Amino acid sequence: MKKLIYLLLCFSTVTVLAQNNKKPATAPPALPKVTITIGGFKGGDITSDILSRIIDSSLVARDEKGNKYAIVRFRSIYKFKSSYEDPETGVRKTTDDMRINDFNDTSIMTELWRQSIKDNIVKGDQMILDNMIVQLKNGNKIMAPAITFKVIR
Repeated sequence: MKKLIYLLLCFSTVTVLAQNNKKPATAPPALPKVTITIGGFKGGDITSDILSRIIDSSLVARDEKGNKYAIVRFRSIYKFKSSYEDPETGVRKTTDDMRINDFNDTSIMTELWRQSIKDNIVKGDQMILDNMIVQLKNGNKIMAPAITFKVIR
């Protein structure tokens, strides 16, 4: 019985020592913090004149060191107020509305999309650029944070 206990104790010690000899896992390389701009703006409150001007610009992805990255795809969401006539009461009502378009293999919105925004922009509208996929130098792809513009006048 003593030999069995001694054997189990030795086996347990060997197992514990073997586990302690494992090499620590190497951390994956840090991903760059990528910021997206359009016309040099990173989002925020904006006038309709400025938004009309920068809407023709390409989206630009840069990291904190200034390195530029290709944009694989992005989504543009344009939120606005629309009105309709209530069929039951005949009263004109206002509601929140939005248009959404996805853009692939480009860093600029189509001419039709840009022109539509320019033609309809008013105070209170919002343009959100999200679902932005950026390709790193090594070929990997990451998602960049969304940017939001709110038209203030």
